[in-house]
Amino acid sequence: MKNRNLTGIVVAIIYSIVLLEILIEAPPGEISHHPPWAFLMIPLGAIAIELLFDFVIKYDFFKKKK
Repeated sequence: MKNRNLTGIVVAIIYSIVLLEILIEAPPGEISHHPPWAFLMIPLGAIAIELLFDFVIKYDFFKKKK
């Protein structure tokens, strides 16, 4: 495993948890009504966030360079 950007991984995990909570939220006694592709946004968004932090931003808040 190469040196992964820990900030990207943490932000992607937070994004996944928040988006899942938004997608499964529904009034009591009802099911959530979302198109089937809406749940694909969780892994696609997480991959996009990790790539953004690995190749574009390249700054890691958790690993400080000495």
